[in-house]
Amino acid sequence: MTEQQPVLSDGVIIEFIDGKDVPVDHKEFGERAVVMRDAKNPDGPILYFTEAEWDAFIAGVKDGEFDDLLEEEPPQEQAQQD
Repeated sequence: MTEQQPVLSDGVIIEFIDGKDVPVDHKEFGERAVVMRDAKNPDGPILYFTEAEWDAFIAGVKDGEFDDLLEEEPPQEQAQQD
């Protein structure tokens, strides 16, 4: 597995690690796991996702499933005027 640099986005650190390095025993992580941490508190709580869980999350974001959580609604496309 190739090493990837952590991604920092809006105060969140996202890392891809070997599944065997996950210190969580309640589910199987396979070859790779996704780790999410708060950049302002990197020693605080850590979220671990399987690749399937991460893919489902990304698909949900792309489909707008979480748009209701935004503080401001994204701009709507304006209808073409005749």
